[in-house]
Amino acid sequence: MNGNFIAINFTVGAAQEFLSDLLMNELAAIGFDSFDANETGFSAYIPAHLYQEEIMQEQLAGYAADFEFTYTMQIIPYQNWNEVWESNFPPVIVSEQVYIFANFHPAEPQYPYQIKMHPKMAFGTGHHETTLQMAEQLLDLSVEGLSVLDMGCGTGVLAILANLKGAKSILAIDNDPIASNSATENFEINQLPAKVICGDAKDIQGLSFDLILANINRNILINDMAAYAASLIAGGTILFSGFYEEDLVFIQQAAIENGLSYQMHSAKNNWVVAKFNKAIFVYGERILNYKIDNSEGEEKISFINDLKESHPSVVSIKYIGESQKGYKIPVIQIKTISDSEKIKIWMHR
Repeated sequence: MNGNFIAINFTVGAAQEFLSDLLMNELAAIGFDSFDANETGFSAYIPAHLYQEEIMQEQLAGYAADFEFTYTMQIIPYQNWNEVWESNFPPVIVSEQVYIFANFHPAEPQYPYQIKMHPKMAFGTGHHETTLQMAEQLLDLSVEGLSVLDMGCGTGVLAILANLKGAKSILAIDNDPIASNSATENFEINQLPAKVICGDAKDIQGLSFDLILANINRNILINDMAAYAASLIAGGTILFSGFYEEDLVFIQQAAIENGLSYQMHSAKNNWVVAKFNKAIFVYGERILNYKIDNSEGEEKISFINDLKESHPSVVSIKYIGESQKGYKIPVIQIKTISDSEKIKIWMHR
């Protein structure tokens, strides 16, 4: 079955429509990467070499005891997949600004951002709520001159939109070779430059980005959060999607633990896109306070001086007097995302 895909066709009762979303979330956690809703339920797709019946049954066991659903398994030869997508791929319009269309559709020049694509078996054509919401958020951001990472790029539609909006550089990554090949082809179709690789979070080690787009799933986002945070520049923005509203608290917790600050989120049909910023300095106020509270004397001063040296444009230190022990009392001022606001931290020793 090399090169084939497995389709699991689920039938869910009309009174349990919410169950489809729950099941899709569970399936995404074990490698299913594309979903197609229909009137009776949905179909879930996974490369044949990744499919394991026993693991799927274990993943869904908790739902089988309390809900009614059935499923059938179907093998789809890879060479037929493009035909399926092409016959079921209507154009997508995002906020009356973006027109996402297949190479067999006519162009619509009234939309400022035209994205032509060959819709292979890769997630992210703009039809799903996650990709659609990510594109909407991307439209609201100033991208010109930024370095952008599209993690879990799928077809590359978000990376292409960032490029059209004037991004300085693009790196698109997906761990599925079919997806990365599809993204490469779609960049070529749109005559745009980009670097696309088949890989994962290990491939961004040592790199830095102004903007990160990560539309994957809850488990991968949480597992790779430290890598994303390390690669996001101070003051940078990251958009997360691919998870449900009830999972937002877990994404927030992982993000905050890695120095990211929650800004907002939106949801459509329970699918969420969430926006985070990285503190303007590398550690974040919480960790800075921890460092100050858990170090002694000159170690504190050394830590602060290192912080100032590494971020001279956003960190300033002034001394406001001396303590009873004769030590200078510093006040650290740190600019936030808004230049008009500053975090002030007083040190006593």
